Amino acid sequence: MAIRAISVRPRQALASLADSVRALKGCDPLIPVTVIVPTNATGVTARRYLGRHGGVAAVDMLTLYRLAELLGGRSLVSEGKRPVSTPVIDLAIRAVLSEHPSAFSEVADHPSTIVALRDLHRELRFAGPSSVSALAASSDRGRDSASISTWTTRTLEADWYDEGDLLSRSIAVVATSIPPQLERIVVFLPHPMRGLDISLVRALGLQSDVTIIVAASGDPTVDGEMIESMAMLGVDLEVASTPCEPNDLSMISTTDADEEVRHAVRAVVDAAREGIPFARVAILWPADKPYARLVEHHLGQADIPWNGRPGTGVAERIVPRFLLDLLDVDRRGLRRRELFDLLADVPIRDSAGAPVPVARWERVGREAAVNREEHWTPRLRAYAARCRARDQAAGSETSYRAADAEALIAYVADLRRSLGHRAATRTWREWADWSERQIVSRLGQSFLARLDEPERLAWEHTNRVLDRLRHLDAIGGPVRRGEFRAVFAAEFDVAPGRLGRIGSGVTIGSLSGAVGLDVDLAIIVGAADGLMPPAPNPGPLISDADRQRAGLAPSASVGLRIHRQFFSVLDAATRSIVLLPRGDLRSTSTRLPTRWLNAIASDHPITPISSHHAALLGSVFPAHHREHRLRGLLADVSIGGSITSSADEVTGRALRLRAARRSDELTVFDGDLSSAKIDHFAGPVAPTHLEAWVSCPHAYFVQYVLGVRPVENIADQMEISGAERGLLIHLVLDRFHREVIDGALPQPGAGGWMPEHWHRLDELFDVAADEFELSGRTGRDASWHVERQAVRADLAQWWVHDREHVAATGATVICSERSFGAVGDEVTLALPGGRRLKVKGQIDRVDRTSSGGLIVVDHKTGSAKDYREILRDDPTAGATRFQLPTYAAAALAIAGVDVPVCAQYSFFAREKYERIGFEFDQVAWALVRDDLGLVVDGIEAGYFPNRPEPPGFQFYVKCAYCQPDSLGTGERFPDWERKRRDPRLARWFAEPELSAEADDG
Repeated sequence: MAIRAISVRPRQALASLADSVRALKGCDPLIPVTVIVPTNATGVTARRYLGRHGGVAAVDMLTLYRLAELLGGRSLVSEGKRPVSTPVIDLAIRAVLSEHPSAFSEVADHPSTIVALRDLHRELRFAGPSSVSALAASSDRGRDSASISTWTTRTLEADWYDEGDLLSRSIAVVATSIPPQLERIVVFLPHPMRGLDISLVRALGLQSDVTIIVAASGDPTVDGEMIESMAMLGVDLEVASTPCEPNDLSMISTTDADEEVRHAVRAVVDAAREGIPFARVAILWPADKPYARLVEHHLGQADIPWNGRPGTGVAERIVPRFLLDLLDVDRRGLRRRELFDLLADVPIRDSAGAPVPVARWERVGREAAVNREEHWTPRLRAYAARCRARDQAAGSETSYRAADAEALIAYVADLRRSLGHRAATRTWREWADWSERQIVSRLGQSFLARLDEPERLAWEHTNRVLDRLRHLDAIGGPVRRGEFRAVFAAEFDVAPGRLGRIGSGVTIGSLSGAVGLDVDLAIIVGAADGLMPPAPNPGPLISDADRQRAGLAPSASVGLRIHRQFFSVLDAATRSIVLLPRGDLRSTSTRLPTRWLNAIASDHPITPISSHHAALLGSVFPAHHREHRLRGLLADVSIGGSITSSADEVTGRALRLRAARRSDELTVFDGDLSSAKIDHFAGPVAPTHLEAWVSCPHAYFVQYVLGVRPVENIADQMEISGAERGLLIHLVLDRFHREVIDGALPQPGAGGWMPEHWHRLDELFDVAADEFELSGRTGRDASWHVERQAVRADLAQWWVHDREHVAATGATVICSERSFGAVGDEVTLALPGGRRLKVKGQIDRVDRTSSGGLIVVDHKTGSAKDYREILRDDPTAGATRFQLPTYAAAALAIAGVDVPVCAQYSFFAREKYERIGFEFDQVAWALVRDDLGLVVDGIEAGYFPNRPEPPGFQFYVKCAYCQPDSLGTGERFPDWERKRRDPRLARWFAEPELSAEADDG
């Protein structure tokens, strides 16, 4: 009985395995042989190769740990022990840290501490008992980490066993007797071994014939770790002095990682067209980020089947993701953002099994200004009451927004009951049962039954994890929800991620796991420094020197394994393509080719691909229909054709759009809807709509024709917005004026408003301010505390100045917030040619003077600077303001008499209270008629160009439709400068002529 090692080139490894198996079987093909493989995937590949080359009868393919489980697992189970899992180790480490925190006292509760100690504990368990004592003697850091591992082992050893226990028990079993099927063993392409791995193989060698097949690159630097492992076994490994040479190697440089993967997929398509099956192709990478997701995505785009580890982790699938989010949804209290992130992420159902109306509920929660935990019930109830009152006033019997608000209240209450208090504890079994109920009830059994294979496998794995967590009551007491979630999440760190069957589609995965790969075409992406080799990571607990003294693998071992596998794949594959990124767009950095290519670069020059377009033009066959369409366009242009004459309708329309927008004429792509017959004035129109068209026709079109409005998130405002501030003042004045009109308060006397009026106005303000505060429309508490007093001061200033006004005019209030324009209450304005325009709106206040005339007042809470000059001699301010004439006409219609009427803006500007208005006589009405006709003609003509503000610094976004990204108008304003030269727009948007003074300057 002995151990012998065979060093072969990677391309000869499978053939050497077949030869070794035949040699061990001799003349009897039914003699059992056990092949120890590094991974299950390697075992499948080896089994299929043996099946094609001599048969696999009586050949078992086992990993070393599966062999240890068969040898020692039964005896450990007979002692009443159970296999340990990640949650069990985590709980044990938490318990140890609570009693023996040592140097970890300040970070004992941090999840990263638990993860780091768990990983080190497992390494030490694989390395054997001597490694713990060696680590304890290495340094202070090593001593503290070793003591935690020792105490963790003592905590678990009575009831649990791990891989270290299995290996140790297997060594003891093999030392006494060995099953017949283990008398002939082949260790195929092992990883570098240490500690208990070596001890088990050495023990097997004392009882069996053990043949170790090592794939050597021929480079002592690359093979050094494997040579060291064989030396520990007492076996000499002769490595060929000549390094491996790849069979057929192409090295290609692309712009970035995305282009690498696109080229890789095209290479797969080309190989398939040459007759190479997908199952004989592999795409490999050195680092999961960003390649795992990119490969999964681009293969999916091309509808190419694949198998391997995808970029989408198991924890990112619907069921585990839902449960992880649900367990943590109230980590800062049940906030609106976190709740709707959960509801929008997966198709959740309510308690009745109906789909949750996420969009409607989100709108309701946002409009109700719900933000924090304590906002849900009071603010949603206040919002429902406002919606119901508004809809009833409009004559609607059903208020859908109010119903949605009440349904959301009920859902949140049910969710709170289900979650319980965040600090409440339950047993592990209770939490696992609760989790299963939430999955079924909130996702729905019918939805779960329709999950595709990846999602179904993730759901099944979630159920297995919950089953394991039920057994934790034996080692830990009741836990809080956050602790349960942390342990549940830890299980997915080692969750199986492979999808598909080996041999079905392209094999994808990392280079470190591509052991024993048997393919005709290997495509390796990411061959750049920083990825190959990866930066070493010694870990947060111990240094590399500590690891060396303890017999643990060095931090550079991952890089060494990738290095060895890189050359193994190049040597084993019939043909290889190595792709190198020149840059990283994610970090805006450049990349250099990996130094590992230096030895072969002279014989295999790197072919650069300058761009995505060049790659498409040079490809033999595009990967999918979108690439095919784009390449056809590029080919047409490259031979002198015109892309605008292409038969590709999508591209043609896009180019026509771009050309039209760059022209000096207004087109259908930037606001010319003259061919669309839209009746803008079928019903009454508000004066603010007309003003919006004058200010920005594009904004008018989007807001009033398409009905699209910016999303406003009241709950995120730091202070009360200008619009809400105006609504508050209007509400207070309306309630005040209605009490005057109804007689609850006297009309102003000869001296104007009296002190009792101010006291009542002040009381009404407090009531309205409390209502706004309850509804969440006042911003943060600190700013509202100051702003509330400022608004009160504005009202006091208004009361003083308005008292003087009513005293001077002898006015009495006859209307407040009077709506007009409904059926039976029509108001019209004259247009040129005898037409009449129906208008609608709401007058803030109408006074009757002592002389019998009317004064219409429109309250404005902003500044008067935009109105002060332009309204002096023009009632419409150059066809830009139509509220005053509209309200004046409405006041006359409401009064039912033809009397003098004056319409005024009443400004609540903080620096100065001011009234600006206009007396409407025959001359003024004629001006209004002409200006109104100008605007109506423009709207009916169908011209809606974008009219942005000149670029420059702005304190706020004046028009969300001109700059929806809030990044300014620097790119849009030049377009408007060109479009306004269109002669069709000159009547409305002609460039202002320079004055003589300007010309002289």
